[in-house]
Amino acid sequence: MSRVTRYADSGGQSIAYQVIGNGPPTVMLVQGLMSHLDLQWYDPLYASFLNQLASFCRLIVMDQRGVGLSDASSSIPTIDERVADVRAVADAAGVDRMYLIGHCHGGPAAIVYGATYPERLDGLVLMSTFANGSPDAIHPAAATEEGYARWMEVVDHWGEGRSIEFFNPNRTARRGYRTLFATFERSALSKGMARAAVESTRRIDVTAALTEVRVPTLVMHCTDDFMSVEAAKFMAASIPDAKFVELDGADHVPFIGAGAQQIVARIREFVRTSHPVGATSTDRFGAIVMTDIIESTRAASEFGDARWADMLARHDVQVHDDIDRHHGECVKFTGDGYLAIFESCEDAVRCAASLQRTAAEFDLAIRCGVHAGGYEPAGQDAIGLTVIIASRLMAAAGASKILVSEVVVNSVAGAGFRFGADHSFELKGIDYPVRAAELVADSGAERWLPDLSQDAGQRPTRLDKIITAAARRFPAVAHVAGRSLARDTG
Repeated sequence: MSRVTRYADSGGQSIAYQVIGNGPPTVMLVQGLMSHLDLQWYDPLYASFLNQLASFCRLIVMDQRGVGLSDASSSIPTIDERVADVRAVADAAGVDRMYLIGHCHGGPAAIVYGATYPERLDGLVLMSTFANGSPDAIHPAAATEEGYARWMEVVDHWGEGRSIEFFNPNRTARRGYRTLFATFERSALSKGMARAAVESTRRIDVTAALTEVRVPTLVMHCTDDFMSVEAAKFMAASIPDAKFVELDGADHVPFIGAGAQQIVARIREFVRTSHPVGATSTDRFGAIVMTDIIESTRAASEFGDARWADMLARHDVQVHDDIDRHHGECVKFTGDGYLAIFESCEDAVRCAASLQRTAAEFDLAIRCGVHAGGYEPAGQDAIGLTVIIASRLMAAAGASKILVSEVVVNSVAGAGFRFGADHSFELKGIDYPVRAAELVADSGAERWLPDLSQDAGQRPTRLDKIITAAARRFPAVAHVAGRSLARDTG
């Protein structure tokens, strides 16, 4: 099968992907934060899984931004960026519709993609993944404080192959596999990037997107995976009509091992029997920005009708320009404010900050609320709980303030925003407290930047590079070498 590595452009970043097998259907696998498109063929069990998948579909496999063969990144990508990368690969591969598999850190992006682009998906498979990475979450979380502590110990020894204890504990007795995992670690992520990736996981929260997924969904998770199986059950219960399959064992990468054939059979059966719904629902998922001009009535009185109307007209042109530049849609002008919708939470927050600056240029003060979730288009309007919460947050914001819901704050973690302390707000008509924080700055201050000073001695070795080159140029030879490692139980 062809294993040519291709690249998709995503906002100036090159995202590596390979296409294997022939469809239809088309299946895309979004791997986690430790992957490498060439080295995966060196592992005979991984190669077997991919070949089994590709036996009944056109399989697209990608390395996430900053990982493996994709362009190196100076910071950990946000969920918004990861979703954009999935779309860029689908576009580059000429895919209109597909089944999407999200594994580990590929899961949150797959969830948001499923909620945002139902018309481009036939189905969604979530495997050994999570929607919320915080151990402090009210609902079951993906990891515990103990789990994070254990992971940080692995990171402290990055490049020694210790991640195998999490990913495939059933292979830890095999010295050859630990050697292979060490090469994988050094080639997939630097030590600094690995640490930043683990630390940033605590801020991931895409639970708001779960109920908005409107495509057939299969959730699979091992009982004793270091990521909580309860978190997987929570996802399956939150996604409408999702099917949950609990697998035996403790492997976080369950498809590398004895269970691979069963997992492939489950995915094949899901693809064969699921009934794609496309975009039959009018519901959409997006980020809502609501603005309001402070004391507009008094300002109109002071300026006079003619001058006020002229100012509003000029302000309106600039507002629409701001929204367009940030890829949003201005849905409605309320008389003294705007309702705008964005596919990306990052675009929504940046636009809110831009609208605030635009208002100041006209000697106006606005308040703003930003929230994300499901909504329903209604002519020249949008309705739903998400819109109501955005409106209530706007009303709770002070003059020249932007209140951003916790859902959005978590979605843009690592995008360079700085927020104040979060607080619970009792909002009119909402029967539960909504947590939100004030946007303080949209500089690069909050980017999850890796400490590259930790990378000394942990970058790919000369032998790693030889192995990787061999896997790329002579995959059959690499496969045989990998099999010899698999037999090494020393």
